[in-house]
Amino acid sequence: MPTKTRNRKRTPVAELRRLSPRRLPLQERARKRVDRILDVTVALLAKQGLDALSTAAIAERAGVPIGSVYQYFPSKEAILVEVAAKKFQAVDTAFAAGFTRDLERMPWRRALERALDASVTAFRNDPAYLAVWRATRSSEAFRSLAAAYDARFAAALESVPLIARIPLPRRRIAARTAIRVANTLLDAALEADDPREAAAIVREMKRVLVAYLAEDLDSIKTGRSTRASRAPRRRAS
Repeated sequence: MPTKTRNRKRTPVAELRRLSPRRLPLQERARKRVDRILDVTVALLAKQGLDALSTAAIAERAGVPIGSVYQYFPSKEAILVEVAAKKFQAVDTAFAAGFTRDLERMPWRRALERALDASVTAFRNDPAYLAVWRATRSSEAFRSLAAAYDARFAAALESVPLIARIPLPRRRIAARTAIRVANTLLDAALEADDPREAAAIVREMKRVLVAYLAEDLDSIKTGRSTRASRAPRRRAS
Protein backbone atom coordinates (compact mmCIF):
# COMPACT_ATOMS: atom_id res chain seq x y z
CA MET A 1 0.00 0.00 0.00
CA PRO A 2 1.57 3.31 -1.06
CA THR A 3 2.33 5.76 1.69
CA LYS A 4 1.10 9.32 1.50
CA THR A 5 3.67 12.09 1.34
CA ARG A 6 3.02 15.05 3.55
CA ASN A 7 3.31 18.58 2.26
CA ARG A 8 5.59 19.90 4.92
CA LYS A 9 5.61 23.62 5.29
CA ARG A 10 9.07 25.09 5.31
CA THR A 11 10.14 26.82 8.46
CA PRO A 12 10.96 30.54 8.13
CA VAL A 13 14.67 29.80 8.51
CA ALA A 14 14.53 27.05 5.86
CA GLU A 15 12.64 29.35 3.50
CA LEU A 16 15.19 32.10 3.98
CA ARG A 17 18.03 29.69 3.31
CA ARG A 18 16.28 28.52 0.15
CA LEU A 19 16.21 32.08 -1.16
CA SER A 20 19.66 33.06 0.06
CA PRO A 21 22.38 33.76 -2.55
CA ARG A 22 23.96 30.56 -3.80
CA ARG A 23 27.44 31.97 -3.42
CA LEU A 24 29.06 35.14 -2.23
CA PRO A 25 30.93 37.27 -4.77
CA LEU A 26 34.51 37.33 -3.54
CA GLN A 27 36.33 39.09 -6.35
CA GLU A 28 35.77 42.75 -7.19
CA ARG A 29 34.49 41.89 -10.65
CA ALA A 30 31.95 39.45 -9.22
CA ARG A 31 30.78 41.95 -6.58
CA LYS A 32 30.21 44.57 -9.26
CA ARG A 33 28.22 42.05 -11.30
CA VAL A 34 25.97 41.21 -8.35
CA ASP A 35 25.50 44.90 -7.55
CA ARG A 36 24.58 45.43 -11.19
CA ILE A 37 21.97 42.67 -11.01
CA LEU A 38 20.43 44.21 -7.89
CA ASP A 39 20.48 47.75 -9.29
CA VAL A 40 18.83 46.60 -12.51
CA THR A 41 16.17 44.77 -10.51
CA VAL A 42 15.35 47.98 -8.65
CA ALA A 43 15.21 49.97 -11.90
CA LEU A 44 12.94 47.44 -13.60
CA LEU A 45 10.63 47.30 -10.59
CA ALA A 46 10.30 51.08 -10.54
CA LYS A 47 9.66 51.25 -14.29
CA GLN A 48 7.61 48.14 -15.08
CA GLY A 49 6.33 46.76 -11.80
CA LEU A 50 6.58 43.32 -10.31
CA ASP A 51 4.42 41.46 -12.83
CA ALA A 52 6.74 42.26 -15.73
CA LEU A 53 9.85 41.35 -13.78
CA SER A 54 11.63 38.13 -14.72
CA THR A 55 15.08 36.65 -14.30
CA ALA A 56 15.55 36.80 -18.08
CA ALA A 57 14.66 40.50 -18.17
CA ILE A 58 17.06 41.22 -15.31
CA ALA A 59 19.89 39.38 -17.09
CA GLU A 60 19.22 41.17 -20.39
CA ARG A 61 19.06 44.62 -18.81
CA ALA A 62 22.19 43.94 -16.73
CA GLY A 63 24.08 42.74 -19.78
CA VAL A 64 25.07 39.43 -18.21
CA PRO A 65 24.31 35.84 -19.23
CA ILE A 66 21.28 34.42 -17.45
CA GLY A 67 23.55 31.66 -16.15
CA SER A 68 25.50 34.31 -14.28
CA VAL A 69 22.32 35.42 -12.53
CA TYR A 70 21.52 31.85 -11.48
CA GLN A 71 25.11 31.43 -10.37
CA TYR A 72 24.33 33.76 -7.47
CA PHE A 73 20.55 33.74 -7.11
CA PRO A 74 18.34 30.63 -7.38
CA SER A 75 15.24 32.60 -8.44
CA LYS A 76 13.65 35.99 -8.99
CA GLU A 77 12.30 35.81 -5.44
CA ALA A 78 15.84 35.40 -4.10
CA ILE A 79 16.87 38.60 -5.88
CA LEU A 80 13.90 40.44 -4.37
CA VAL A 81 14.83 39.25 -0.88
CA GLU A 82 18.38 40.53 -1.39
CA VAL A 83 17.05 43.90 -2.59
CA ALA A 84 14.93 44.13 0.57
CA ALA A 85 17.95 43.22 2.71
CA LYS A 86 19.99 46.08 1.26
CA LYS A 87 17.15 48.51 1.94
CA PHE A 88 16.74 47.32 5.53
CA GLN A 89 20.44 47.72 6.19
CA ALA A 90 20.62 51.20 4.64
CA VAL A 91 17.58 52.57 6.49
CA ASP A 92 18.48 51.00 9.85
CA THR A 93 22.04 52.33 9.65
CA ALA A 94 20.83 55.82 8.72
CA PHE A 95 18.26 55.79 11.55
CA ALA A 96 20.81 54.87 14.23
CA ALA A 97 23.36 57.38 12.93
CA GLY A 98 20.86 60.21 12.59
CA PHE A 99 19.28 59.56 15.98
CA THR A 100 22.69 59.51 17.68
CA ARG A 101 23.75 62.72 15.96
CA ASP A 102 20.54 64.59 16.73
CA LEU A 103 20.61 63.55 20.40
CA GLU A 104 23.71 65.72 20.80
CA ARG A 105 21.87 68.89 19.81
CA MET A 106 18.15 68.49 20.63
CA PRO A 107 15.77 66.78 23.11
CA TRP A 108 15.34 63.05 22.61
CA ARG A 109 11.69 63.40 21.61
CA ARG A 110 12.55 65.65 18.69
CA ALA A 111 15.50 63.47 17.71
CA LEU A 112 13.30 60.36 17.69
CA GLU A 113 10.58 62.05 15.63
CA ARG A 114 13.13 63.24 13.08
CA ALA A 115 14.62 59.75 12.77
CA LEU A 116 11.18 58.19 12.30
CA ASP A 117 10.24 60.76 9.66
CA ALA A 118 13.45 60.05 7.77
CA SER A 119 12.82 56.29 7.84
CA VAL A 120 9.23 56.61 6.60
CA THR A 121 10.36 58.94 3.82
CA ALA A 122 13.12 56.53 2.78
CA PHE A 123 10.55 53.75 2.32
CA ARG A 124 7.67 55.75 0.84
CA ASN A 125 9.87 57.54 -1.72
CA ASP A 126 11.26 54.27 -3.07
CA PRO A 127 8.72 52.76 -5.52
CA ALA A 128 10.96 49.75 -6.16
CA TYR A 129 11.19 48.89 -2.49
CA LEU A 130 7.43 49.31 -2.05
CA ALA A 131 6.92 46.82 -4.90
CA VAL A 132 9.26 44.37 -3.19
CA TRP A 133 7.59 44.94 0.18
CA ARG A 134 4.09 44.36 -1.19
CA ALA A 135 5.17 41.25 -3.07
CA THR A 136 7.16 39.57 -0.34
CA ARG A 137 5.93 40.81 3.04
CA SER A 138 3.62 37.81 3.47
CA SER A 139 6.30 35.24 2.64
CA GLU A 140 8.15 33.30 5.30
CA ALA A 141 11.49 34.34 3.82
CA PHE A 142 10.66 38.04 4.00
CA ARG A 143 9.43 37.76 7.58
CA SER A 144 12.57 35.86 8.57
CA LEU A 145 14.74 38.45 6.86
CA ALA A 146 12.89 41.29 8.58
CA ALA A 147 13.23 39.55 11.96
CA ALA A 148 16.97 39.10 11.46
CA TYR A 149 17.46 42.75 10.60
CA ASP A 150 15.20 43.82 13.48
CA ALA A 151 17.49 41.92 15.86
CA ARG A 152 20.55 43.67 14.42
CA PHE A 153 18.79 47.03 14.54
CA ALA A 154 17.80 46.46 18.18
CA ALA A 155 21.43 45.81 19.05
CA ALA A 156 22.47 49.00 17.25
CA LEU A 157 19.74 50.96 19.01
CA GLU A 158 20.85 49.66 22.39
CA SER A 159 24.34 51.01 21.71
CA VAL A 160 23.08 54.58 21.23
CA PRO A 161 24.59 56.42 24.25
CA LEU A 162 21.27 57.57 25.73
CA ILE A 163 19.58 54.19 25.28
CA ALA A 164 22.64 52.41 26.63
CA ARG A 165 22.07 54.10 29.98
CA ILE A 166 18.83 52.18 30.50
CA PRO A 167 19.67 49.17 32.68
CA LEU A 168 19.42 45.64 31.34
CA PRO A 169 17.13 43.75 30.85
CA ARG A 170 14.77 46.74 30.53
CA ARG A 171 16.91 48.21 27.73
CA ARG A 172 16.67 45.04 25.67
CA ILE A 173 12.91 44.58 25.92
CA ALA A 174 12.26 48.29 25.38
CA ALA A 175 14.31 48.40 22.17
CA ARG A 176 12.70 45.29 20.73
CA THR A 177 9.18 46.33 21.68
CA ALA A 178 9.64 49.79 20.21
CA ILE A 179 10.84 48.26 16.94
CA ARG A 180 7.86 45.89 16.76
CA VAL A 181 5.42 48.73 17.38
CA ALA A 182 7.14 50.94 14.79
CA ASN A 183 7.10 48.15 12.20
CA THR A 184 3.38 47.51 12.67
CA LEU A 185 2.46 51.16 12.23
CA LEU A 186 4.96 51.62 9.40
CA ASP A 187 3.29 48.75 7.55
CA ALA A 188 -0.09 50.46 8.02
CA ALA A 189 1.30 53.76 6.72
CA LEU A 190 2.80 52.08 3.65
CA GLU A 191 -0.49 50.31 2.94
CA ALA A 192 -2.48 53.56 3.00
CA ASP A 193 -3.24 54.94 -0.47
CA ASP A 194 -4.44 58.27 0.89
CA PRO A 195 -1.42 60.46 1.80
CA ARG A 196 -3.45 62.13 4.56
CA GLU A 197 -4.23 58.78 6.15
CA ALA A 198 -0.59 57.75 5.89
CA ALA A 199 0.53 61.00 7.51
CA ALA A 200 -1.98 60.53 10.33
CA ILE A 201 -0.68 57.01 11.00
CA VAL A 202 2.91 58.31 11.11
CA ARG A 203 1.86 60.96 13.64
CA GLU A 204 0.26 58.27 15.78
CA MET A 205 3.40 56.14 15.49
CA LYS A 206 5.50 58.99 16.86
CA ARG A 207 3.04 59.65 19.69
CA VAL A 208 2.96 55.99 20.69
CA LEU A 209 6.73 55.55 20.67
CA VAL A 210 7.41 58.81 22.52
CA ALA A 211 4.87 57.87 25.19
CA TYR A 212 6.29 54.35 25.49
CA LEU A 213 9.91 55.49 25.89
CA ALA A 214 9.24 58.61 27.93
CA GLU A 215 9.45 57.08 31.40
CA ASP A 216 12.78 55.39 30.72
CA LEU A 217 14.45 58.26 28.85
CA ASP A 218 13.09 61.06 31.00
CA SER A 219 14.29 59.15 34.06
CA ILE A 220 17.80 59.23 32.68
CA LYS A 221 17.60 62.93 31.98
CA THR A 222 16.36 63.78 35.49
CA GLY A 223 18.52 61.26 37.30
CA ARG A 224 15.54 59.26 38.54
CA SER A 225 15.74 55.50 38.53
CA THR A 226 13.94 53.55 35.80
CA ARG A 227 10.82 51.54 36.58
CA ALA A 228 12.93 48.39 36.41
CA SER A 229 14.65 49.49 39.59
CA ARG A 230 11.71 51.21 41.21
CA ALA A 231 10.23 48.34 43.17
CA PRO A 232 8.73 49.41 46.51
CA ARG A 233 10.98 48.84 49.49
CA ARG A 234 9.84 47.08 52.61
CA ARG A 235 9.81 49.06 55.75
CA ALA A 236 12.20 47.91 58.40
CA SER A 237 10.28 46.26 61.22
